[in-house]
Amino acid sequence: MDIKVSFDFDGTLTEKHIKEYAFELIERGIEVWIVTSRLTTEEYTKRFNTNLYYGKLANRDLFDIAKELGIPKNRIYFTNMSDKWRFFQENPDFIWHLDDDWAETRGILNKAKTKAINSWGNPSWRQKCERILERST
Repeated sequence: MDIKVSFDFDGTLTEKHIKEYAFELIERGIEVWIVTSRLTTEEYTKRFNTNLYYGKLANRDLFDIAKELGIPKNRIYFTNMSDKWRFFQENPDFIWHLDDDWAETRGILNKAKTKAINSWGNPSWRQKCERILERST
């Protein structure tokens, strides 16, 4: 069985220790995704009535880190500011999602099958991720 996990980007995967953990998971053969509330380049360009150049700049940091980790673009999902639980309801094959936003994790826990772990001020986030991984193998 392929194991799929996901990370929020801002405030989560942008943290060095979390980025290192994501890389470790990839090296272990786990399928890692980024699920972010950010706007896609096209949606950013449309909503802010700007040209595509500025839309591309808005997500350059995300794409740079994804490339550094080896996460392909087809494993990056932009919710365009909608609640992440909607994505996880439609994609129940993720075993967990790590996020720094309490509202997002509560929504996922209440409305989707995916386990949601909050990393903000939570020193045991990694242990929780590992426990769920152990039960899934």
